[in-house]
Amino acid sequence: MEGVENILSIKNIEVRYHEVILVLKGVSIDVPKGGIVALLGANGAGKSTTLKAVSGLLKTEDGEVTDGGIEFEGKFIHNLPAYDIARMGIVQVIEGRKVFEHLTVEENLKVGAHLRKTGTVKEKLELVYHYFPRLREKRNEIAGFVSGGEQQMTVVGRALMTEPKLVLLDEPSMGLAPMLIHEIFNIITRLNSEEKISILLVEQNAKLALNVAPYAYVMETGRIVMDDTSEKLLQNQDIKDFYLGLTDKGGRKSFRDVKHYKRRKRWLT
Repeated sequence: MEGVENILSIKNIEVRYHEVILVLKGVSIDVPKGGIVALLGANGAGKSTTLKAVSGLLKTEDGEVTDGGIEFEGKFIHNLPAYDIARMGIVQVIEGRKVFEHLTVEENLKVGAHLRKTGTVKEKLELVYHYFPRLREKRNEIAGFVSGGEQQMTVVGRALMTEPKLVLLDEPSMGLAPMLIHEIFNIITRLNSEEKISILLVEQNAKLALNVAPYAYVMETGRIVMDDTSEKLLQNQDIKDFYLGLTDKGGRKSFRDVKHYKRRKRWLT
């Protein structure tokens, strides 16, 4: 994205696990300051690994960036520990709604407050409750017993408590009812536009992601195979066929049509 100031630049990185298993190969992604960028791809494509490379969580799984670099606000961060990266303003919302199940909703939110740089805990809670009024109603309930949608709101709210500059969102729609997905993504869009928080969104629901993010990258087997504006990607026939599941006539593709997709993809030929 030329002519745009980037808050994050992933530059041709290679990632290996256990020093031998090559997972990412030459991945480059830019996230503009104050923007939303989506990263699309099937299970196992390397999307979550990309987020962990940025947040420093790779090291907890014996993974490391072995080539290339990751630059945040002009500083290379790929060799820093996760807690230093978090203090710089990067927070990852991990896939699977990782709440502290034995704590209340509000106690979960307060966990994120220790990274704040301004304001009081009470002020940060009020900001979260402004965007997630349902959490105010549930604040004294045990987080392990609230609904999946409320748990997802809790982990996003906990990220907001840290005063993030960049949020890495990993599959926020997974396992949620359509109405809740719509509600959460509306809030995510508001956080971006009103709080100027930059967002790198990993999402399997391509249509949803492309409607939220103005720009997107497509990942296959550890590589970026396509990137463009979401408007253009929505019109791309390969994206329609293999991620939106639509034919030219608007019908849904059958399994027989889709199962040979790898050899038919024009970007892999």
